[in-house]
Amino acid sequence: MSIQSKAVFLSTILALLPAPAFAVSEVAGATFPEQIVQEATSVQQLAKQAQEVTTQISMYANDIERYQNMVTNTLNMPAAMFSKIWNPLVGSIQKLTSIYSQAQALGYAGQNIGAELAQEYQGAGSSIKNLSSVYANWNQTTNTDMEDALESQHLAAQNFATQDASMQTIQNEAQTAQGREQVAAAAVAAANVTTKSIQQLEQITMAGQDAVLAYQRQKKAEKNVTAQEASDGLFSGGTNNPSLLP
Repeated sequence: MSIQSKAVFLSTILALLPAPAFAVSEVAGATFPEQIVQEATSVQQLAKQAQEVTTQISMYANDIERYQNMVTNTLNMPAAMFSKIWNPLVGSIQKLTSIYSQAQALGYAGQNIGAELAQEYQGAGSSIKNLSSVYANWNQTTNTDMEDALESQHLAAQNFATQDASMQTIQNEAQTAQGREQVAAAAVAAANVTTKSIQQLEQITMAGQDAVLAYQRQKKAEKNVTAQEASDGLFSGGTNNPSLLP
């Protein structure tokens, strides 16, 4: 596979949606505690989609490997095999690209939400104070893991191209047995990274949501204690204050 082919295929997997657009469209008008609840819901839905697509990609990759093992010295895959195996694999890769992009956008949205929560709850503990940096570390680690996974399939790239160009290149690679197998193996690696990273994102988001709820419960309990102490003081002062007696 040429360097150009490697570059455009990598861009298919690493293409990112603009984070601010996602944050605005998903959580506009909500308070920051409400936003993290919405974030958690979106991540949970995305995790399910990622698992489904990963299963599909693995199935198609296995089919391609079995087919290549059955046919020797072949360059062209029959049209029937494109219809049954390759085209569905490419469709799944397109879905994976979208899922990965949405996950990255959720990670960036989480950074924004975490920063605002830390500002709003300045007396909160480290779970809220460090939430934004935890999301930022997730974004960076996920990108690194994805690059490493593709490099393990010899698909490292220096430059990036458009998603349309990426898909066209993948279709071109389908003309050789080696190209098909390499793309399929890279897709499996990318799908596994995506599924694992979204599961980690789900844990981060749920931990942030739990921290917010715990802080809110704490502040409510403190307020109730203060109110009770004031009430107790009023009544105890009233019974012991001689000026109030007839």
